[in-house]
Amino acid sequence: MNVCTIIAKNYVAHARVLARSFAEHHPDGRFYVLVIDDFDGYITPDDEPFAVVSPGDLQIEPFKRMAALYDVLELCTAVKPWLLRWVLASSPDGIAVYLDPDMRIYAPLHELFALVHEHRLVLSPHNVDAMPRDGNHPDEQDILSAGAYNLGFLGIGSGAFAEELLQWWAERLENDCIVDSERGLFVDQRWIDLVPAMAPSFHLLRDRGFNVAYWNLASRPISRTAEGAWMAGDVPLRLFHFSGFDHDRPRTLSKHQDRIHVHEHLDLAQLCEDYACELSDAGAHEVMSWPYTYASTASGLPLTTDIRRAYRELLADVELDRSIYEPSGEAELIAQLNAPAAPRSGGEHGVTRYLASLHARHAHLRRAFPDLVGVDGPRYLQWVHSHSRGEVPEPLLPPPATTRARPQPSATPEAPASRARPFGVNVAGYLDAELDEGEVARQAIAALDAGGVPVLPVGIPARDIRRRHGLVHRGLWPGGFPINLVCVNADALPDFAAAVGPEFFKGRDTIGWWCWELSQFPGRWLGSLRHVDELWASSHFVADALAAVTSVPVTRVPMPVTVPSCPHSEPERFGLPPGFSFLFSYDYASALARKNPVGAIRAFLRAFPEPGEAILVLRSANAKDHPDDHARVRRAAGTHRHITVLDDDLEHVDNDRLIAGCDCYLSLHRSEGFGLDMAKAMVLGKPVIATGYSGNLDFMRADNSWLVDYKLVAVGPGIDPDVPDARWADPDTEHAAVLMREVFLEPQSAALRAQRGAHSIRRTHSPTTVGLQMAGLLRDIGTRLPESRGGWEDPPALALTRAADELLRAGSQPAPASAATGTRASLRRLVLRMMKPHITHQRRVDRALIDALESLRVHLRALTERGYEVEALTLLGLRELQRRVDDLNERIPEAGQGDQGPGQN
Repeated sequence: MNVCTIIAKNYVAHARVLARSFAEHHPDGRFYVLVIDDFDGYITPDDEPFAVVSPGDLQIEPFKRMAALYDVLELCTAVKPWLLRWVLASSPDGIAVYLDPDMRIYAPLHELFALVHEHRLVLSPHNVDAMPRDGNHPDEQDILSAGAYNLGFLGIGSGAFAEELLQWWAERLENDCIVDSERGLFVDQRWIDLVPAMAPSFHLLRDRGFNVAYWNLASRPISRTAEGAWMAGDVPLRLFHFSGFDHDRPRTLSKHQDRIHVHEHLDLAQLCEDYACELSDAGAHEVMSWPYTYASTASGLPLTTDIRRAYRELLADVELDRSIYEPSGEAELIAQLNAPAAPRSGGEHGVTRYLASLHARHAHLRRAFPDLVGVDGPRYLQWVHSHSRGEVPEPLLPPPATTRARPQPSATPEAPASRARPFGVNVAGYLDAELDEGEVARQAIAALDAGGVPVLPVGIPARDIRRRHGLVHRGLWPGGFPINLVCVNADALPDFAAAVGPEFFKGRDTIGWWCWELSQFPGRWLGSLRHVDELWASSHFVADALAAVTSVPVTRVPMPVTVPSCPHSEPERFGLPPGFSFLFSYDYASALARKNPVGAIRAFLRAFPEPGEAILVLRSANAKDHPDDHARVRRAAGTHRHITVLDDDLEHVDNDRLIAGCDCYLSLHRSEGFGLDMAKAMVLGKPVIATGYSGNLDFMRADNSWLVDYKLVAVGPGIDPDVPDARWADPDTEHAAVLMREVFLEPQSAALRAQRGAHSIRRTHSPTTVGLQMAGLLRDIGTRLPESRGGWEDPPALALTRAADELLRAGSQPAPASAATGTRASLRRLVLRMMKPHITHQRRVDRALIDALESLRVHLRALTERGYEVEALTLLGLRELQRRVDDLNERIPEAGQGDQGPGQN
């Protein structure tokens, strides 16, 4: 019996564990492993518990082109038909079985091989039972998107149908083995949905002990008999599929699901722990860092998904015969991608094929720049040069000469019917304050700047005395754009509305960007909904809480995360002792019980009971206003020399300096709406250990951070905020201590995971990414708004012209006709006949005045609106200047450091 799998070389530890488990139950079988990338110097075939196969053995003629088309997951699945054909050719019993490398065999598979021999095709459905409809993932829609059958397993027997099937499958996977949900493609799986209708015979494997995984585990609970045999429900466990499993996080079943919590199932926890140990013993920590051969071109240009998809589109129109992994082929690819796009894609403005492909692939770009043929073509190019550095590789940036200046307003006012309302947004928030809401508003403005949206910042008087932020804003002045973005939470929104008055909202669409930290939203604040037309939420957690209590549209908009360029902080700067540092930053005004610094102290003392290894730094804010809470934290910290509590006498930039200087960020919160400091730490490439619950799960996963186990408990009475029936997390301090020791003892592994975290959050929460999403949403709103006045208050001249226009249009009202007859009537007709030329002339004068006033009104409105646009551009320039000054100040060595330069992050 022949069994095979496919890997890139950095997955060889998984293949070793699978091959050994196969040999344990089938010592006479043959196990083949196709390694798709170059493994010389990494893998020694004679030392492996399997037979090594290379792509050259399979004679895949288009392999190099497929390696350029596909990422590693897509390529591993695309070559499956060629491998199965090759295995069948050498199979003594005429059957071949494919298994994914992240599987392990726990019992003999003799019945399976017999079924393949009998039916010639055996498939494994994802589920044979209904999935729970509990709001968790994966759900049935996820399975529909992925395909009915899980192609981690496939059994096939030789014969005419096998030849036809593998040829048919190979033809499709040569070009269409991609993850593209919009087109209904999920690598190789969706194609097999069509096969049962074509097969003369096939078998659907319904054995609940086979291909057990996170998608069906709810109906197949893992247990162990007294004799030590593993069970899935009431049948023997034969094959477990550890899809999405991280050997460094054995208590997290899979990064792709949130239904099964391993710590709630002791036998499952043991199964996962054992598998993690086997992977570790097989060298997983070493091999996972091995490079992937086909990750970049000949010169080292990273082959991102966007570049691979653009290459795929090129092949439909252009013959590219040379491999992009050779210098000549790479040069040919870059030249073709930099060629002008079709006119319908903005080619006449200088949009290249690559930029057109990028625009077509990403919905946020299409929303932000909907018409590349028109005015959005130059704007798109301007965005590419101003804000896409790092997202568009240098070789694929068009020369700056191709971008055109931003269109300037015409000196001649347009007719009212054709004039579009000015595009921009008034962002209101506590811009001067040290409050979290103030930081939300400032981050929003930074994202909108990156997204190319004109902004008028509206500063609300700070509610605290620490006015340490220098963001330039206009205060509560009249005038502005047609859209408001109000970064004020529901509890304070009525006071804000009273301060600005009704004119702030009149004729505008107002968006409330609300933060909230619990799964249940307080009913006492629902009255604030009357001030908003829609809501934005910075995480799915907040969006779900808001959507449950209102019919107002709720949209999840990721929180943009920016961190200043901070020098590496020396411990002496803050009076900290030397050592590996864990940091937690919190505000007493945000509820001590929710932030849970005492839990952080307990976990740290479990991990490091004695000084000498690590230190814990707690940076607090508003301690003076909450002396009892602060005293409680002080008591928990006790006299431990390796715990330092920093009070709130620090400048705001010092919090970022602390994050930049720590070795690991820790948060054992009970609930968070987003978790900005955790996000900042990830952006800076720091390991982050945090409770695996609430808003931080928007950017934290098992593969990029360390998630602490928890159980849900009631908030209870007497805890601010007063929502006693709500539930939040009670983090497992014992598990947190284990993770803290892990990060401390395995710094290289921790650094690799932290790098993944930095990469993922920079991609999803960068100001550019979020700004473009905001721009698209705001443009959609702008198209729905009727034309109305340009500002909160019309200029006095505009009001006077409107009054004069109304008088002229009304005209003089003739006296009512009398009953006069005879001579009086004849005389009246004579007078009117004599006055007719003067009346006609007066009507012409009135019409001319009406037209002039109409033109003047349009012109005044245009001047007002353009004034807002000019003001927005001026403030943008001042913000850019301030950012450069701040960055420069951060880089200048501080007094007392002598010639010592700034440290490096």
